[in-house]
Amino acid sequence: MTLKVIGAGFGRTGTLSLKLALEQLGLTQCHHMMELFASEAQRQFWHDAAFGKKMDWDTVFE
Repeated sequence: MTLKVIGAGFGRTGTLSLKLALEQLGLTQCHHMMELFASEAQRQFWHDAAFGKKMDWDTVFE
């Protein structure tokens, strides 16, 4: 998979609005911090990434 847009920002700076806008434009698989609350697998993946484990980035962005 090829990444098309990376929109990174601090919380409370419009990141959810950006996610929703990108999805309306047809860019699916937009990730937002709220996915971490809904998915144990997402929490574990990002925890491992934050602590330097080797990651399969294609898996999370499928």
